[in-house]
Amino acid sequence: MNRNIASIVAQTKIFQGLSPKDYAWVLKAGRLKRTTAGERLFNQGDPSQVCYVILSGTVRLAQITPDGKRVIINIVGPGTQLGFLVALTGRPYPISAEVIEESDSLVWDADVIRSLILKTPSQIMNVLEAFTDLIICLQRKVQQLSTERVEQRLAYSLLMLSDHLGKELDEGILINAPLTHRDLAEMSGTNIYSVSRILHRWKEECIVVTGRKRIVICSPEQLRGLTHRSS
Repeated sequence: MNRNIASIVAQTKIFQGLSPKDYAWVLKAGRLKRTTAGERLFNQGDPSQVCYVILSGTVRLAQITPDGKRVIINIVGPGTQLGFLVALTGRPYPISAEVIEESDSLVWDADVIRSLILKTPSQIMNVLEAFTDLIICLQRKVQQLSTERVEQRLAYSLLMLSDHLGKELDEGILINAPLTHRDLAEMSGTNIYSVSRILHRWKEECIVVTGRKRIVICSPEQLRGLTHRSS
């Protein structure tokens, strides 16, 4: 296992605090997987048999609601852990994970991860922290959809994406993923027309620069300010 892979895996919350011996066991137990754009790592409702740490590329996490609408929970990149919580409980995947750009990941069977937890009970705290982070994220999503205006939700989505996928440029922060207006609409609980209109206005105000599947945040401070406006 090369050093870059080991470094990425070491930064994931689920594996923090492991002894060198246990960490070496984790790396040895994983297997590399390459997934092309458009393929899925798993589908909503599938049995949770496998866990992933993303090493490269970007992945869209989405859920189909009971009324048939698709909601994008997040778009993630290297260092993201997927499937661990549900694999530990044996529940089906609650979301789908679709690869946007060709992605490499390190993969473990669920029973391997369960064995790790049994071997190292201190890892239970990591699992609980990861679960807490997920609950907070979902609560925030519900709050946004029920109380915030479209502009606030879109601003928050862009800031969240810049935290996960941002790349510093002279002109600002590039969201390093090929995003479409549909992605942003489904992530912000709105429609493509509203996303296009708001991004056009923000471009005129020099808050963002947009191109073909490319967004640069020129003024993160202004964007953060928009998330707090109530009217």
